[in-house]
This record gives sequence, C-alpha cells and structure tokens, in this order.
Amino acid sequence: MAWCALGDSAWLFEPLDGGRIDRREAVLRMARLLESEPIPGMTDVVTAYETVAVHFDPADGEEVLERLQALAPPEAFGGAAATAAKVVEIPVAYGGTDLEEVAERLGRSPDEIAALHSGASYQVAAIGFSPGFPYLTGLPEQLRIGRKASPGKVEAGSVAIAGGQAGIYPFDSPGGWWVLGRTPALLFDPGRDEPSLLKAGDRVRFVPTDSPPRVDIAEDTPMHGSCEVLDPGGLCVIEDLGRPGFQHAGVSPGGAADPVSARVANLLLGNPEDTAVLECCLRGPKLLFHESTRVAWTGWNDGGRPVRIAAGETLDLGRPPAAVRGYLAVDGGFGIPSQLGSRSTDVRAGFGGLQGRTIAPGDRLPVGAVKNDLASADWKVGWPRAPRPDMPLEIRVLPGMQAAWFADEAFEILLHATYQIGAMSDRMGLRLDGPKLTAGAREMTSQPVVAGSIQVPPDGTPIILLAERQTLGGYPQIAHVVSADLPALGRAWPGTALRFRQVTLEEARDAWEELQRELALLRTGLSFHTKP
Repeated sequence: MAWCALGDSAWLFEPLDGGRIDRREAVLRMARLLESEPIPGMTDVVTAYETVAVHFDPADGEEVLERLQALAPPEAFGGAAATAAKVVEIPVAYGGTDLEEVAERLGRSPDEIAALHSGASYQVAAIGFSPGFPYLTGLPEQLRIGRKASPGKVEAGSVAIAGGQAGIYPFDSPGGWWVLGRTPALLFDPGRDEPSLLKAGDRVRFVPTDSPPRVDIAEDTPMHGSCEVLDPGGLCVIEDLGRPGFQHAGVSPGGAADPVSARVANLLLGNPEDTAVLECCLRGPKLLFHESTRVAWTGWNDGGRPVRIAAGETLDLGRPPAAVRGYLAVDGGFGIPSQLGSRSTDVRAGFGGLQGRTIAPGDRLPVGAVKNDLASADWKVGWPRAPRPDMPLEIRVLPGMQAAWFADEAFEILLHATYQIGAMSDRMGLRLDGPKLTAGAREMTSQPVVAGSIQVPPDGTPIILLAERQTLGGYPQIAHVVSADLPALGRAWPGTALRFRQVTLEEARDAWEELQRELALLRTGLSFHTKP
C-alpha cells in the first residue's frame, strides 16, 4: 500500500498483506527504520497496531512524502521479520475489587486470574491514550473480557485488561478497563531523556509482588516572580507553540489552541513567537506586577498593542474576551521551566506549565526582562478577528481515513448540514451539536490522529480534535479539518454554527501557505515598531 494522507499534516503507512502479526511486524520495521534514519521535515512518528503515522508541518508534506518513498517503499515491508526488542519486567501487586469481579465473571479464582495474567508474554503494540500508556497484545484467551459498562476513575499504576488487550495507567484518569492490580513502575517521567518507560515493539512480563505500590506525590513547588495572580480568571494556563517530537511516547503536541493569536501577542512585544503566554478561556486574570514591564493581549477588543505596566500596577482582564480564548504575553515571556522542549501545560497528564495545572490565586509567575524602553503604543493590530457567534464559520475539510466506513449519505450530511459547537468542548476537542452520523459496524483498533480529525463515536456525535488531543483514537475519522482553519476553531465560542466544505489536499496546502503569508506580512510590519 502507498502512503496515504492523514489530513494535511501526516502520512499514514498501513500494510495490507499478510496476517495481523505479519502486518504488525511490518509496522515495527518501518518505525525502526524511521527512528534510525530520520527524514528532514518529519516532526513525529506514531506507531499504532497496524499503522505508522509520520507527522510534519503542512508546508513540508510533498518533500516529506518524496523522502519517505525513496527511503522506505511500502512494498518492501510485506511479510514478517524478526524485530529487535527489549524485555521489561513490571512488578504487580494483584488484588482489588476488579480482580474479584473478573474472577467471578470468568469462572476462575483470583489466584488463577493473576497466574494467567503474569504467565503471559506481552508486546507493546502502541503507546497512546495518555503519555506512557502501553497497549499490550498477548493477553491469554481465558482472560478476554469486554470493557466495563461505564467508565470510572482509575488510579495511577493500575494494571488492567479489556477485550484482548492489557495496559497500565500512568496517571489517575477515567477508564473502562478492569483493574487486576497496581505497579510502582513509573511509566512516564517528563524529566527522563526518553520519557516513556516502554515503546512500541518492547516485550513486557508482569512479575507478582507482595510489596505495596509506591505512590509518588508531585511537590507543588512555589514559583517566585514579579507577577502575582490575584484572580486566575477562567481556565488560564501557560502555553506556547507545543512540544512536537514525543507523540511516540503518547504525549500530545498540545500548545496554544489558537496558535495564530498566541504568535501575534508575542510579535506585538518583539518576543520570539514560541515564547510562553497565558491562554485564558471565557475570562482573563487579574495580575499584580511587582516590576515594570510591557504586556500585550489578543482576543479582547481593546487588545492588539503593547501596553506599559508600572511596578505595583494591576492588570485586570476579568472581562470576557471577544473570542472564547484570549492570550496575554509579557516582555521576555513567563520564565516557567521547560519540560520536553516546551513550557506548555498538559492538564490531562499533569505536567508542563505551572505544575501541570491552571494558574491559581497566590501564584507568582517569573517574568522576563524588558528589552526596550518603548511606551504604550498608539497603534493597534486588529488581526486575527474574533469570529462572531451569530455568523456561521465555513470550515474546510479533507475526507477522513475511515470515510469509506460511512454510508455515502453520512458524508453528505456532514457537508450540507449546519452544526454548532457544543458546550462540552475543551482544548482536547469540540463536540458538535447537529445531525448524528453512523459508521458501519466494523471492528477498529486505535489509529493515529491529527489535530483536526473529526471522529465519530458510537453515539454519532462528531468531535473535532484540537491542540491537546490524544495521539491515538479508537473512533472512525470521517473527515479532517485543514490545518489553516484550526486557529479559527480555537477562537470560536460554544454555539457558533459550522458549515463544512470539502477541498483537495492541494487546496489545503494553498490555504496553509496563505495563512503563513498573512503572518509574514504582520511580522514584517511589526518589526519596524518592536526593534530595541
């Protein structure tokens, strides 16, 4: 099979010949080759059960494809081949309510369940769902059990099973798998050079232990700086342009939900465009500055220019922004430590930014040094414009990886109906209100996704994945929003009407180039005002 497009920001390799084991081996061989011989322009390689996704900047798609085809022709990856893998032993203290219920449902004793589980040899098929979470194949047939009827909270370190898979939860999170025990193993540590303990292709053995699992409690180290949070506003987090390069470890690229507005806020001050900013949803913060500095904000009607803040002065952005998200930049940026190459907050995984959380009253944020003596500006930048909630947004889409799974009328409904952004939307994705879509009854293993993937869960409600998306998804993707239109979705309020229009891959690239030209023009114009 040739490489195929996963939206306009990734190429997907999927071997079709051979059995499931042969295809998985072909996938692992491809992933190992790309790891040993990285291709220029490639930002991430994500391995799933039977696919490999190569991510890139939308502007580099054609060059990346040419290099992929020259390095690794897909036809060279048919059939099985031995794949080098390390073996990792994971200690497990078996026990708990789920173990008792699993034993009862499967007609065995808890000791038999533990013996079957620990006696098997597993292979890491993929890392996803959350950073460091391994999807493991090799679960004995005697332990196959469907997912729970309703998910609940699962503790970090939980060793669990569902269907024909096993897994380990690195963090406290919701989940519908059956927990057989817990492990003290640290599956994910952003302080390590390779943050995930496991990677695709590794072998895993579970070793029973009577030792209680260690519980690691992250210390909430106080930050000392010249900016004090008096009122945190609504869901304010530290973000930059994200952390590409770690999706293979299950880490979302994350970053600003509206990277264009974040870039503009920094450009207004002459900061590098990837400098950390505050992203504020629904309402901004109230901040006390203990040292003089300059700030700029986008997303509010009175923003779009640098403003001088004196020592002891309070900045109050508590009013709702014109867009659902606003961005506050400070001269020199917020001096938050970088983790995995970024200062962005990953709220679901609990790292990055300010201890992996939203800002809170009493936080003190380090602020960089002022680079020049310019006063508040008498000019203003009014771009990008906030979408009007009473006006529909036209969103361009490409056919999704599983578009053929849907009846023809489902894709036509998506293109001709009007959807609204639902209230249950966040940085991870937009849940849409409107006509339901139904995919055919086909078994689906988790597949790589991109920002903009439109997934359709069993209830038929489309979900557009945004910045803090997962790296793998288990729902069919009917379409992909083009990268150029994602910033507008990051600005759009709940209730905003969306109308989708299908475009070609070439048109998607043209749209991306047009967005980059607009940024370049603004960059050039502001360079005359922000020089030291």
